[in-house]
Amino acid sequence: MNRILNVEQKKGDPNHLDGQVTVYAFIDIDPAELMSMKHPIASMVHGGLLVATGNYREQSNLLDFLRSEMGVSLDEEGLGEGLADMLDKMDGLEGALDPQKLRERLENMGELEEFIPTPAKIVSFHSEHELLSSPGDIFFAGTFKRIGNAVLSVNAVPIIYQALFREQQMQTVRNEIESLIAQIEHSEPVSRTFLTAGIDPQEALTKEYIPAMLYQRGNAAGFAAAKKSFRDFMKGYRFGDDAEAILTLISKDGELDANSLKLLELYAKKIALVRNEDFSAVENIRKEIERLRG
Repeated sequence: MNRILNVEQKKGDPNHLDGQVTVYAFIDIDPAELMSMKHPIASMVHGGLLVATGNYREQSNLLDFLRSEMGVSLDEEGLGEGLADMLDKMDGLEGALDPQKLRERLENMGELEEFIPTPAKIVSFHSEHELLSSPGDIFFAGTFKRIGNAVLSVNAVPIIYQALFREQQMQTVRNEIESLIAQIEHSEPVSRTFLTAGIDPQEALTKEYIPAMLYQRGNAAGFAAAKKSFRDFMKGYRFGDDAEAILTLISKDGELDANSLKLLELYAKKIALVRNEDFSAVENIRKEIERLRG
């Protein structure tokens, strides 16, 4: 049992957060009294349970939440029509917001998005048993006699949760980078190629050799060492142009775009298929590569 500010984690490992969270509170109010309330949240309470969920694996900022949960997007001209429609349907809110200012804030929130918590949403569950069967991490925020305090609790916990989850993600990335550096700078050379028994070429390329070169792009000596390791791994590969294409993509100036990253994945997949002599699949990958290269 794990408790923070009297919040009990019912499911999950606090040291390895899932990124998908459910938080619930029990409202200790007579059901008849609850039904008579005009509180906007009262209709979302079932069996005394008020529940909120957040998906911070797929929604890392407010714009992700608006796109996923409300169908709002930013088009080329600025704010998509979805938000305007949403505001039109929200009684009382549209008068308090200046649409132009909101548009400007959303379009320019890139520098501020890490300071803005991604919202959770209120959802309905009819029993605690059903709720505890949900995927991800689950927290019980406590029992409350005022519905407003219950709302505060189930909205506050996801804010703390996403901060802890993002910190864990950052630490994982740091650990992976440190591991790559250790492999590049300190490990003894390994005499293996893409043909070595027991090696999955696609996994080795996408999780070791390509990331090592990408990380060392700004370090001439480190990049040279990572590139040599990659060439050694590719010894004996019959389509040398594929290896050179990978090096060309990684050597490009500036950040790699989505198209370039996808091409790296396809080349790694093609190399694995060649190793397995699955040439019909190789031809399909070759066509996909040609399409992306234009």
